[in-house]
Amino acid sequence: MKNSQQQLIDLLETRRKEGLLRQLQVLDDRTDFCSNDYLGLASDQTLAANIARDFEALPLASRKNGSTGSRLISGQSNLIEQFENECAAFHGAEAALLFSSGYDANVGLIASLPQEGDVIFCDKLLHASLIDGLRLSKAERRIFKHNNLEDLVHLLDQYPAETRKWIVVESVYSMDGDIAPLTALVDLKNSYGAELIVDEAHSGGIYGPAGQGLVFELGLMEEVFARVITFGKAWGNAGAVVLGSLALKEYLVNFARPFIYSTAPAPAHVSALLSTLRYLPSQNEARKKLQENIAFFRENAKSDAWGDSKTAIQTFFVTGNEAVRAKAAKANEFAIKPIVSPTVPKGKERIRITLSAMHTKEQIQSLIKTLE
Repeated sequence: MKNSQQQLIDLLETRRKEGLLRQLQVLDDRTDFCSNDYLGLASDQTLAANIARDFEALPLASRKNGSTGSRLISGQSNLIEQFENECAAFHGAEAALLFSSGYDANVGLIASLPQEGDVIFCDKLLHASLIDGLRLSKAERRIFKHNNLEDLVHLLDQYPAETRKWIVVESVYSMDGDIAPLTALVDLKNSYGAELIVDEAHSGGIYGPAGQGLVFELGLMEEVFARVITFGKAWGNAGAVVLGSLALKEYLVNFARPFIYSTAPAPAHVSALLSTLRYLPSQNEARKKLQENIAFFRENAKSDAWGDSKTAIQTFFVTGNEAVRAKAAKANEFAIKPIVSPTVPKGKERIRITLSAMHTKEQIQSLIKTLE
């Protein structure tokens, strides 16, 4: 029998030979076209000054170096309550519950909410965090074709009216950058007596009059049972909230294991999120510039290899893991990432591009020219 260390080495070597080995990489010296910092807030110096000022203005008792424990033990604070209350009001929700990451929020929500005997109808292209939550759930799972309402109806029709049904989608999908038909989904869930859960990871901060997300922009807040807003993308930070009713918040405090058993976010982190929340409404110019960059990109991207996306997420398809890695490596002045199978279906390998309000037209043109 192999020893444990050798087993690890062999498994890594297998992955390397398959072209699937993941490696950490510092990208500071390249033009960033792979991060999700859509509004440039991660490096916004005015926001940085606000974050420092606001933390220093807190009472000394609130400026602990760490959170000291989980929120159910010693990590709860007035600062967290203040952030959750303001975040809920900003997004037009009754309540918000803060998680340490979007992964924790999605796993905790999906794993704990649907019960045994329920059925979850999930889009085929859901993020890995939602898929992991589905795997932990006691409910039955049915997968419908991506953004295909006919297929969803076909599945819904197979269950009696008294079955509790949950539909789980993303407002903007992370790999193709396409948008869920939220209004039609609301009509459908009402017809079948289902509940709708929407992950707004890639729309929070960007859509809505002040960055409240696509559900808010469409006026569907009352129709969505739960929304997840993450802070590691357009917010330029980290963490996430689940938005919903007060009953949902209390339920998650009692049943969502990633919340119950995780150390609370540190005070400096929560204070930074509160500063960002108050800064976000002032970023209309950045949101406008991002939309202008998306339009400029679409006007200038001529190759048939480009996907059809109207959001900040764009894709350049190159078939085969080795070929897509080689294509990305040749464009080494840009921070771009090849997405290989099985992360995406075989034959759908691509270079994933994320546009930002900080990009210049010259940078966008240079990237398009290099890849085409």
